[in-house]
Amino acid sequence: MKFRGHAHRSLDDKGRLILPPDFRDAIRVGDADAIIVLTIFRKHVIGITPSQWDRLEEELEKVRVPSPALHNIKRILYSGYTETPVNKLGRIAIPAHLRKSGKLDKDVVVMGVGRHFEIWPADSFEHLLDEDYDVSSELAENNVSLPF
Repeated sequence: MKFRGHAHRSLDDKGRLILPPDFRDAIRVGDADAIIVLTIFRKHVIGITPSQWDRLEEELEKVRVPSPALHNIKRILYSGYTETPVNKLGRIAIPAHLRKSGKLDKDVVVMGVGRHFEIWPADSFEHLLDEDYDVSSELAENNVSLPF
């Protein structure tokens, strides 16, 4: 499952969000009672599938004695964890603790980031687009050649 694209959305008064149709369809494939895991990662609310969460836990448990920084990342991930159903319209409820931690107000952007999606405040997304990123050395170090 890959999440691609983005959509500007508004949270309703109860903190609910309607996912873009492509996201909803990807989550609901073969599962009428679809669930998505929401948590905080790198200061933003992210959405992943329960099976991805299980894999995340397995991978993190490989580190027997985590550094203080990794332990803090685990604290943030685990304390933010919530499962939320995705209804037929693709609506999910974002709990208050995640709205606060992710600094989400009414206007948000839902963006696909490959294997997960992120929910950002709309103004933060606009700042993201305003920045100029030079990643040429990182791409070269990893032998990545973009086809455009």
